[in-house]
Order: sequence, then structure tokens, then C-alpha cells
Amino acid sequence: MISALLVATIAWQKPTLFCQITDQELNESSGLSASPTQNGVFYTHNDSGDTARFWRFDTKGKVTGIFSLKGIKAIDWEEMAAAKIGSKSYLYLGDIGDNARKRKDIQIHRVEEPTSGAKSGEISKIETYTITYPDQARDCEGFFVTGSGDIWLITKARDNETVVYTLPSPKKPGAYKLAKVANLDVDTQGLGGKLVTGAAVSPNQKEVVIRTYTGALLFTAPRAFGNWVKSKPTAITLPAEKQGEAITFTRDSRDLLTSSEGNPCPISLIKR
Repeated sequence: MISALLVATIAWQKPTLFCQITDQELNESSGLSASPTQNGVFYTHNDSGDTARFWRFDTKGKVTGIFSLKGIKAIDWEEMAAAKIGSKSYLYLGDIGDNARKRKDIQIHRVEEPTSGAKSGEISKIETYTITYPDQARDCEGFFVTGSGDIWLITKARDNETVVYTLPSPKKPGAYKLAKVANLDVDTQGLGGKLVTGAAVSPNQKEVVIRTYTGALLFTAPRAFGNWVKSKPTAITLPAEKQGEAITFTRDSRDLLTSSEGNPCPISLIKR
């Protein structure tokens, strides 16, 4: 097992409220991403129980679009990621939750990021990756996608272990099996401090952040990116949240944003 025991907390500034989203239908924010190509544009979605849709919002918390995925059923959406791959910008929506650890497979849906002028509507061009684990069904709420299109999943440790898996850049929709990378010892202390609820990679590909209900761990990603799991993480203090489940980097890779369940939906900023 690769240890992620805490070292000194880095000198980040105290979390502050970035904005609030007041849309009454957004009450269980579970994923969060910053646009890779548009300044001041962000995305989020609800937890299980909602339809297959996501919200776009700005720095003031104003909703600028609600987009649904045509023909897609949402079982347990838990996480999202944004990545610019080549000349295109994509959003990845992760139907990866599995509290009972009984799902035969999970799905990650990829869509092109809506253009700045796109309004609310239905998206019909969807690429779906149907994914299985190489060992057993897992509950998962954290994943991220690198600039090369590689997908990384970090499980929630309901079986007393956090496991890291990867899927090298899938070239087309279809069925895929994950590869196990490592067991990770995650503990941010307190109730829920071992349960990973979100993850992200910085747009510059130099850092990986993993969050739990009580804190976050920041890993350094070396030139051999996959070795981020071997780096010694530093701890980041998160805001007090009702049920914090999402984290992402800002577009410039400098700061972090988090979200929590609840309405209004609070978006918090953690600056370096």
C-alpha cells in the first residue's frame, strides 16, 4: 500500500465563499469543473436521483445553461471532469457511484464542452465508456482525466481501502476494463476522513488533488505522471460544508474550488 499520511499543511489561504448557486433544482452538487477554454465558466451536477444533466454557471453563481444528455439514464452520477484534448474541450460525467458495490459495470459519458453561446438544451452527441473493475465492484466518487485523455479513478474506501485505477485514453466508445495502479492510504482525520468524495488534476498536469468529507490532499505529479501516487501529499484545509463532495482546480492551475450539497449551493475558493 502506498501511504498518503499527512505532512505539514501548506500555507494556503483560508477558504472563502466564491459564489452561491440558487437554482432550487441544484441541491446535491456532487461534481465540479472549471472550463478548460473559457474564463469564468464552471460546471456542476447533482448526485443520484436526478436526470442526466449538468449546470453551467459563472463567477457570480448565475446559471447560464442547463444541459441534458439525450437517451442517457443517470444511476448514480458522482463526479465530473473537464479536459482539453488536442484541439477539443470535453466534459466527462461519471456515473460511477455504487454504495452497495453490486454494479456489474459503471459508465463515464463524454460530451464536447458547450460553446459560450450555447443555451440550455439537449446534447445528442455522446461517447459512453462502459467500465468494469479488474477485481471487484467498488464505490467510487473521484475521477479525473489528463490532457492525454487518460482516465483515473480513486475509490471511496467503503471496503477499508482506497484503490487507484486507470484507463489509458480510450479511442472510441465501448466496453473497457480498468487497470489497478495502487492502494492509497488516505486519511484527512475526523468522521469521513478516509472516504474520497472527489478528485482533480491541475490543467498544467503538475498536481493531483483528492478530497474527503473533512479535508484534501495535494500530490505532486512528476514527469512520469503515473508516479503521482508515490509522492508525499500535503494537507489542505477545506471549508466547513454540509456534505462536501467536489473539488477542482481553477483554469490557471493556481487555486482550488469546492462545492457541497445543499441549496443554495455554496462554491468555495481556496487560494494559494
